[in-house]
Amino acid sequence: MAGGASAATLSIKGVVLDGLANPRGMTFGADGWLYVTEAGAGGTGPSIIGGAGDTLSYGETGAITRWRAGSRERVAENLPSLAAEGGFGATGVHDVTFYNGSLYTVFGFGGDPNQRDGLVASTSNALLLGQVARVIGGTVSPIADIAALERDGGPDDERNSNPYGLTSGPDGLFVADAGGNDILSVAEDGAVNPVTFIPPTPNPLPFGPPVYQSVPTGIGTAPDGTILVSELTGFPFPEGAARVLSVRPDGHLSTVATGFTNLIDLVVGSTGEIFALETDSDSLLNPGTTGSLFKILTDGTVELLFDGLENPTGLAIGSDGTFYVGVNGLSPTGGQVLALAPSIAPVPLPAGLPLLLAGIGSLGYLGRRRRSGTGETCNP
Repeated sequence: MAGGASAATLSIKGVVLDGLANPRGMTFGADGWLYVTEAGAGGTGPSIIGGAGDTLSYGETGAITRWRAGSRERVAENLPSLAAEGGFGATGVHDVTFYNGSLYTVFGFGGDPNQRDGLVASTSNALLLGQVARVIGGTVSPIADIAALERDGGPDDERNSNPYGLTSGPDGLFVADAGGNDILSVAEDGAVNPVTFIPPTPNPLPFGPPVYQSVPTGIGTAPDGTILVSELTGFPFPEGAARVLSVRPDGHLSTVATGFTNLIDLVVGSTGEIFALETDSDSLLNPGTTGSLFKILTDGTVELLFDGLENPTGLAIGSDGTFYVGVNGLSPTGGQVLALAPSIAPVPLPAGLPLLLAGIGSLGYLGRRRRSGTGETCNP
């Protein structure tokens, strides 16, 4: 938990979506629908070796689902997905955003992009992996190959790409690559350009590599156009080491707030406040599997809004101020979206709400995080 955070101020209003396959990022459209990405459950198709040395098998089990006032629809389905046996912690469609009235999405990969060619040889849909795509009428078309940039010469010696977070800015889209540890811009014509590389940090723990990776996850745009990024941090996932970073157009990095553990998503409010979501508040190396939601005020004050969320993976805020959080986010069948509303005191999770536990080994969806200095990646 971030230092100095106050008591929780939200309670559960209800479950608005369930039965999701590894829910990830989400956003509201101008039409009032909540759009949620489902990374899928992998499949029985060809396999790649993930960054942590695990075998990930291909399937077309991903989807984009939308919800509004009790109605639920599939926007796109049969999307590419990679997962270990059992389908937990899949990699696939990771985030959505709107730009100039069109819906865009981003697909992860989670390993050396050179392996993608083998998947494409079996099914052309696999080409979506590692790319930003436009969604029109249920058709998903790639427009920008993020993984190719890493494949052809990333900012460090390791070839690992896992596009994870997606947001829109005044002049295009921005992507957080959790495998490449960098932020990239995507122009409307699909041109991809690096904005900044987030360097590793000295490891303060008495075990693990000498440095740990940044592992950027959520990404958002402030009212002034500044890009804001949340960090998961790589192995050994030091508690309290995750930051919210600010990225200027020239690539300059600065820290907005720190003291978090394994951040997975963020949303920027209309007046500049930041809402940051932890996927695991006691570190991915420890037995707990619950995360927390925080509010960061413009003066840097941190407020705890809710804790005890089971494996949360995505965040959105409705026009009425209701928070929507994807939970059980590592499950291939039991993912949910909760609605959280303001309250005087926190309310415990309702009895019977299915909360699925998943071990560290099923957290591969974040790109088989790179273990700095070892040439390996790790499953957050």
